[in-house]
This record gives sequence, structure tokens and C-alpha cells, in this order.
Amino acid sequence: MTVQKFEATPTPNEAINLDSITKDSSNEAWKQYESKPEYKKFNKHDMIEAMQHPMPKDGDA
Repeated sequence: MTVQKFEATPTPNEAINLDSITKDSSNEAWKQYESKPEYKKFNKHDMIEAMQHPMPKDGDA
């Protein structure tokens, strides 16, 4: 198991500086997730159809 230590988060009274976040650093951070099969891109229309309940057949009602 990998343990990763993070920098301390600012308190509510401290300002957050987002200047160090660039498009390149964001893409680099997400690169690990893109390689995993569970995060692969999918067709949004297929996802919508999968979330809908199947239509009842004529003899079921």
C-alpha cells in the first residue's frame, strides 16, 4: 500500500493561491487516471440509456 503525504491545507482564515496550477500540471496529474480502464472515455448517450429503466413489454402490465 502506498502512503502519500500532502501539504498542510490552509485554515479558513488563510488565502488559497491557485497560481501554481497550470493546464500542463493538471493534465499531468490526471494522466494516471486516464490509463485505468474504469476511467476510460465513454459515450454519454450510452450512459444515459444505461441509467434509464427498461420499457415494459406489452404483456407485462
